[in-house]
Amino acid sequence: MSEARALVRPRAQGRALAVALSLALGLGLTAGEALAAPPTEASPPDDAEIPLGPSYDQPPVALEPPPEPDPIEPDPSVEPPRPERFAPEPAPLPEEAPPGELGERGEQGKKGKKKRDPNDPHRLEWGVLPAVSYDIDLGLGFGALVTLARFHPGYQPYRWRLEILAQATVKNTPGVGLGLPYHNDYVKADFPGLLDGRLRINAAVRFRRFLTQGWYGLGNASSNPEPWTDIDPDEEPEAFREARLYNRYDRIYPSLDFNTRLILWDRSRIGNDVPRPCGPKRAERCPPYAYSGRGEPVAHKQRLELLLGTSISYNFINTYANSKLEADIETRDGEGEDAETLQGLLYGTDNHALWTLNFGLLYDTRDHEYTPTRGSFTELSGQISPGIDGGLLFGHIYAASSVFVPLYDDYLVLATRGSLDMLVGRPPLYQLGQIGVLEPQDGPGGSWTLRGVPRQRYFGKQKAILNVELRSIFYRFNLGSQRFGLGALAFVDAGRLWTDFSPVFLDGEDIDGPFGDIKVGVGGGLRITWGETLVIRVDPAWSPSDENFGFYLDVAQLF
Repeated sequence: MSEARALVRPRAQGRALAVALSLALGLGLTAGEALAAPPTEASPPDDAEIPLGPSYDQPPVALEPPPEPDPIEPDPSVEPPRPERFAPEPAPLPEEAPPGELGERGEQGKKGKKKRDPNDPHRLEWGVLPAVSYDIDLGLGFGALVTLARFHPGYQPYRWRLEILAQATVKNTPGVGLGLPYHNDYVKADFPGLLDGRLRINAAVRFRRFLTQGWYGLGNASSNPEPWTDIDPDEEPEAFREARLYNRYDRIYPSLDFNTRLILWDRSRIGNDVPRPCGPKRAERCPPYAYSGRGEPVAHKQRLELLLGTSISYNFINTYANSKLEADIETRDGEGEDAETLQGLLYGTDNHALWTLNFGLLYDTRDHEYTPTRGSFTELSGQISPGIDGGLLFGHIYAASSVFVPLYDDYLVLATRGSLDMLVGRPPLYQLGQIGVLEPQDGPGGSWTLRGVPRQRYFGKQKAILNVELRSIFYRFNLGSQRFGLGALAFVDAGRLWTDFSPVFLDGEDIDGPFGDIKVGVGGGLRITWGETLVIRVDPAWSPSDENFGFYLDVAQLF
């Protein structure tokens, strides 16, 4: 068969013509008649062997199938067709389930149930805590705290975070009994990474009531009288209760804060936070996704942000009978040299609305926003109140810088913060006892500024505060899918204020005292970290300047 095919292939045209003629004559020609036909240009030479057509003397022979055509060599000048234009895309292969999500018994727990990886870069980190706190000035806090944070490798420090708090405090006042001095509810939202990572929004809706808002009078040398010491609570219970509220007033203030942070300049390496110990042992460093994947780790963040925002609140001010605030209002509304002095300093004693415009610059090089171990955070910010109610037209300037220096890797960190706060114009009385723009806090005095010094103890337009902490997170561990850390710290807080830009006198005395009258608080405490964004702190403190002991159980680092 192969030999016949070899003979026919060179004579393909002749054979095709012979077959055509045979079919035209009705297959009646004999072999001789076929050979006698006149030759054509395509006829083979005489010595070539040609297979004969069928005859009536022989049984019909099955024709062989036509030979396969020779393969066509591709033309290199012609671009071959793209497969995806002519054929559907192949179905994607099923992804292999990562370890911990196979649902097997034993390592992964119950069959069919996924076990969440605490180091998953796409994790939803949540915490539900009883909002138990203690402040020696406010009492025992109770309520609920919920935190939700969605993480993503392309966003720093997370994709978004919500914090919801409903809390009140209860305090036993000797001779008065149990009371609820403080109520605090809020919803905070934080959305970084907007506008391709250049915009961050911080918003908060709050409702607070302070039945024992402090007012000890103006000045760094203001006195702290205790008129109840001369009253017997059994014989004169009402007079004793009234005397216990001498340095207090009632303030109710719902508020709304909305601040935006726009990145002006960024030299950070996009990715996860700086590598740090993530396990209970030093060898158990951060998970692999912190070093590779969609982004490299942030070895050194350098970021300059523009702060723009607004805050609005309504303040209900209720004074107590025979209190210090009532006495100062009477003096201000009277006549004399002290009246003129207080008329230029004491504002916002009636119910009023307050609207401020916030602005500033933020420079951040911290390796972590909630538990930093290196870098710094600097805030230069301000506020302007247009005085929409009560003539409260004022300006506010705040400058603060926090610096974090690792002394022994990430296990021992020196943290310092210096703050300067200045007010000009006609601020309300409670603003004289606060510092900060982005995150306002009571101070100087209390758990957020000078631990050991009573909260809302001193009031003035100019304030200077220094905080020094020696921090350590020495043990990290996992409970189920949650990550925890245990640490300790020692601290020193110091600060003072000035009532105004020039010395102020009341009753003939300088109410700010000598320049060296520095308020000091010292102590140590514990830290518990839960995940990446929740820090629980316990800070006992003693103030040698005020001879006062303070004990604080709260959430979040001081700075």
